[in-house]
Amino acid sequence: MMRDPYRLRRRSLLTGASAAAVVGAAAACGDEGPAGTADDPIEISFEWWGDEARAEVTQKAVDLFHEKNAGIKVTTNFADYPAYWESLTGRMASRDLPDVFQMDYPRLRQFGGSGMLLPLEGVVDTADFRDGVLDTAVLDGELVAVPVGTNVFGLIYRPDWFEEAAIAVPEAGYTWDDYAELIRTLTGTLGEGRWGGGDWTGSYLLAELWLRQQGGSFYSDDAAALNFTREQLVEWWSIAAPLVEDGAVPSPEEAAAENAPGVAAGTVATEMRWDTAINGYWATVTDTGGELGIIPPPTADPANLALHLRPSMQFVIAANSEQAEASAKLIEFLLGDPEAAVILGTNRGIPSTKTALASVELDEPSQVVTDYEATVEQHLADAPVVPPAAAGAIEAKFTEIYEQVQYAAMTPAEAADLFFTEAETLFASEQ
Repeated sequence: MMRDPYRLRRRSLLTGASAAAVVGAAAACGDEGPAGTADDPIEISFEWWGDEARAEVTQKAVDLFHEKNAGIKVTTNFADYPAYWESLTGRMASRDLPDVFQMDYPRLRQFGGSGMLLPLEGVVDTADFRDGVLDTAVLDGELVAVPVGTNVFGLIYRPDWFEEAAIAVPEAGYTWDDYAELIRTLTGTLGEGRWGGGDWTGSYLLAELWLRQQGGSFYSDDAAALNFTREQLVEWWSIAAPLVEDGAVPSPEEAAAENAPGVAAGTVATEMRWDTAINGYWATVTDTGGELGIIPPPTADPANLALHLRPSMQFVIAANSEQAEASAKLIEFLLGDPEAAVILGTNRGIPSTKTALASVELDEPSQVVTDYEATVEQHLADAPVVPPAAAGAIEAKFTEIYEQVQYAAMTPAEAADLFFTEAETLFASEQ
């Protein structure tokens, strides 16, 4: 549980000249690090979301930081995902955020766009980050976060089931129609209780991928509006309808069941997810003799897979922090120290820095992810615009309204009209 989530620390907001002064002070100190001694250390706070396993390895890495930086004391807190964000959003008004905290990419604009985050250019050393991983950390021209780990969209699949069905695994560039036919063929071959895939059109993120493959985007460049048409949404929400009608994918009732079909449940052959999701499936599938692999998702244009490196999560420094230099030192240590990398492993995704990636011992599923990301590197495109602050609510509405289509309570056209109305309301609430 998070301890004292609303504790006040009476810090002034660092903006403009104040922030510049912090950067200048940090540069002036050079490699000597911030002031502070073992007897009178500088104190900073660090918070994250996650389970006990994440807390254990993170605390070990922080303890190692203490050993190597006796003049800095780090107070740590963690919580599960809902409680963590409830606490942070509640503390935004009082500007009482932790010095360093873990950021979820869809929430970056909510915090960064309201002046809650310290610009990190010249504060955190970014020279060791892997190519392209910092693109999603830039908001309105400023670097306001650094990625902890990365992932890429992929199709997680069962190679053993493809072999059983004598069906070839598709190569990069196959289309959405090809994928639908693949699902239909697998379902027909694998037999009762197993499907080739599920209905993917309720996914807001996959809709964004589909739009980007056609040269479009889900949001406008300023993330202030939707950037596609009702007709495009109707088309997207109609793609999988024939599969649902034929029983080639699980029915809405089956998909909503407690023991829902899926790759991890041993009932579905393919599933589109961020590639690191394979870590959560690995033991369940392989312990029963199954196999898992990753290939690129289908595309609307074989010449444009529209994949991009996405941060699994990010680290940020609060604008209200009075210890920007010490906070930066902690971030640099957690992401770039070889010993810390070994401790943290791939708990937060494939490491974002070259040093950490070279230092960590990858387990089998993480190696599969790393190999996959190497194969699609040539297909990586620029990241989409940082989502609006209302992105979470928009995603929830997207899924909620599509359920009306699944249960035949609305036509795709009616649902698209409702979604656009709801999205406009959510955007207006940001103003």
